[in-house]
Amino acid sequence: MPDHMVAGSVTAPGTVPRPTSRIRSAPDPREWRPLPAVVNGHAARAGERPALSFVSYSQDSGGTWQTLTFTQVDLRARALATVLESRFPRGGRVAVLCPQGLDYGVAFLACLYAGMIAVPLFPPEDPRRTDQLAAVLADADPVCLLTVSPNTPACRDLAGGRVPVWVVDEADPRPASDWSGYQAEAAEPAYLQYTSGSTGRPNGAVITHGNLVASTRQVMEGCGLSDSTPIASWLPQFHDMGLSIGVLAPMLAGTHVALMSPLAFIQRPVRWLRLLDAHRAHFSGGPNFAYDLCVRKVPDPSGLDLSSVRVLTNGAEPVRVGTLRRFTEAFAVAGLAPDAVKPSYGLAEATVLVACNRVGQRWTELDLDSHALTTGEVRVVADGDAAAPTTTVVGCGRPVGQHVRVADPETGVEQAAGFIGELWLRGPNVAAGYWREEQRSTQLFNRTLKTTRGSDSGWLRTGDLGFLHDGEVFVLGRTKDVIIIHGANHVAGDIEDTIRQAIPEAVPGAVAAFAVPGDDAEGDRLIVMVELSSGPQSATDIDLRRRVQIAIAERHGVRPHDVKAARRGSLPRTTSGKLRRKECRERYLTDEQSSAARTDSRDDQ
Repeated sequence: MPDHMVAGSVTAPGTVPRPTSRIRSAPDPREWRPLPAVVNGHAARAGERPALSFVSYSQDSGGTWQTLTFTQVDLRARALATVLESRFPRGGRVAVLCPQGLDYGVAFLACLYAGMIAVPLFPPEDPRRTDQLAAVLADADPVCLLTVSPNTPACRDLAGGRVPVWVVDEADPRPASDWSGYQAEAAEPAYLQYTSGSTGRPNGAVITHGNLVASTRQVMEGCGLSDSTPIASWLPQFHDMGLSIGVLAPMLAGTHVALMSPLAFIQRPVRWLRLLDAHRAHFSGGPNFAYDLCVRKVPDPSGLDLSSVRVLTNGAEPVRVGTLRRFTEAFAVAGLAPDAVKPSYGLAEATVLVACNRVGQRWTELDLDSHALTTGEVRVVADGDAAAPTTTVVGCGRPVGQHVRVADPETGVEQAAGFIGELWLRGPNVAAGYWREEQRSTQLFNRTLKTTRGSDSGWLRTGDLGFLHDGEVFVLGRTKDVIIIHGANHVAGDIEDTIRQAIPEAVPGAVAAFAVPGDDAEGDRLIVMVELSSGPQSATDIDLRRRVQIAIAERHGVRPHDVKAARRGSLPRTTSGKLRRKECRERYLTDEQSSAARTDSRDDQ
């Protein structure tokens, strides 16, 4: 085996561990086994195969690879699990606060090996997010924090001396032989996935071992994964999509995943594309902004070979058809297949995946009558019919291993075909509920769907607005983001997309549309906030307000009450990069109240 395949070894920049032969005598995928038992089995059958790699750019711009084999992953996970078993009661929560890398996957797996409930989080490196992290820890009430040596002081400060901190990268491998061999039941909690909170405060979805295995098998089926399909990812491992791509899917499938940090991607997006090439990756993914960033920052794709890539998931809500087209066209010269980019739909409460376009299937586009959409009707406009304004939407593929229905969010009655409603779903991947949130869990989980055949229980309310067409799932946005003006419904995402097309000076993915109360006769008022690449002072120079008003009026038939310019990066975002419209709205109202107070003060003088 080449030296660069050895655990912890450092290779020359650009040297890449290549996938080796397939695992023989793979177990029957229908047999129930928790993930630790599967990983332990990979180590026993083909332990010298590479499992986890991390590419660091801190010392060399070309990247330095570190790799663990399945044997080494299993050994380290068993050793750390033994320590956890000896010190803490089974079922205790263990927070993982490691940075992106090999230690994160090992720490997460060790929790599962030990029968603990993992809490995947981010390390306390950004002071602006300390309060958010502290709030989650207060809710999860962990018995232990897992981190790496450099982050130990910050984690101890965060814990305030009340919770022990264990250092993953200094763990002694010798206790591995003392691991109990614990195997969890399907209904036992495996981890708490705290949602990023684009519309409200974070909640910890309780993901059971059964949810984990079922969802990961769905990912494998939907994305065509096996032990010979390499994976690459820059997505944060604490995020549901990043955890699935960067840890769960490769560990269950028995394939090799190559990781890099989100910061390395943001600094130079071409690194992700080069990683796809070098690793001969079959599968990767990212939110909408990542694809736009690659198009802007990688104008010359010459030298890249993306012909191995068969699945690049785009899991933004909603997926932008313009983004799909631009990325596919820009990198076709690098061998990217025209059907490689896959719009998909998922959420933390469903562990991760709900629907996706399968390998070899290109996404579906529909031109819908914009006026009909405001009344909740899905009316496809025929080619060449330009009589009414249209809205183009993109399908997220068919459900994978679960059922999806469209319901009236107020009554729970299943909508007839051709109408928009809230997406409800049911399947073995749906979480058990929210941690310590019985009331909210009751509101969203195990709901009863009223159909023409009677009542049907066991459904999850997703809070997402959408419809089904020819079996495909189409997502329009969050139900809470519907803006009602003069009795007509307008989806915030559609208005934002219109502005993005009309205002190229806007920062990609940095437009927020929301409603604030107007007077009784007026109803809601539409507010738009736009981050400008050249800063808010340029709004007058580019005639931002007038251009936004014209674009929205022409396409949606409404006029925004106010248009605000913001500096780049100033609007609040979730951990996955999506704008928090609720917080944008709260910020706007606060600023308006402050402005009014200052005006009143001047008037009194």
